[in-house]
Amino acid sequence: MSSCVNPQFRPVHREPTCGARLPKPPRRCDNAQVTGLSVALANLKPGTGKTTSAVWLAHVFAQAGNSVLLVDADPSGSALEWSDLAAMYPQLAPPQEAFPFRIVALPSRELHRRVPEIAQADDVVIIDTPQLEDHAGIARSALRYADEILIPCAPSPIEINRTTPVRDEISDIGAVRDRPARSAVLLNRCVARAHSTNDAREALERLGYDVLGTAVPRLEVYAQSFGMPVKRPGRDVWRHVALELIERCLPLGSVRT
Repeated sequence: MSSCVNPQFRPVHREPTCGARLPKPPRRCDNAQVTGLSVALANLKPGTGKTTSAVWLAHVFAQAGNSVLLVDADPSGSALEWSDLAAMYPQLAPPQEAFPFRIVALPSRELHRRVPEIAQADDVVIIDTPQLEDHAGIARSALRYADEILIPCAPSPIEINRTTPVRDEISDIGAVRDRPARSAVLLNRCVARAHSTNDAREALERLGYDVLGTAVPRLEVYAQSFGMPVKRPGRDVWRHVALELIERCLPLGSVRT
């Protein structure tokens, strides 16, 4: 981490809110167990990969044997629409489920109060937040609730610049949270073997962000996945993202494999 890191955005190590064990790749993580983890995907504008990230993460955690609640907090209802369309996929035969977890629509400024009434104690809660520029009240409520806030960001200067308002909101919302928030940037839509990914990572770290080690590549399996059952071939990347989230949730060295 660069020496110019903003102290407000250094990693915060607090008492763990979840327990986990996750096999090392390439083994499947079907027997992973996580309890009480909540993650919000947030950004200033639409089209940054929030819904795609939320849905793929929810599938990976569910496949690992966790109880998952996906909260669609966007008034556009993209995640819920995805679920409905995937359920009608013609090649999906019973008892298969397109979305093997609970999903609820909750575009509410009271999300931080209502989710605890809906979520079960052992749920992994994934929140697809709306864009801050149009639905700030709802997005702030999600930021107030989540343990971990992920900012999806493509490796381009304009996308990096747009993370600043999100960071400002995270900082402001800290005054009304009952515990510090953890936040990190998730680099996505990255071109394989391009210098732009490393350049973006270095730029973000100079700005004081935590950046997840896993970068999500720009692949058709993600770009064309809306409305479809999530495919197994694209899940390995998201397993790495999930493992990083678990490691950030637990004290250093306490992840069991």
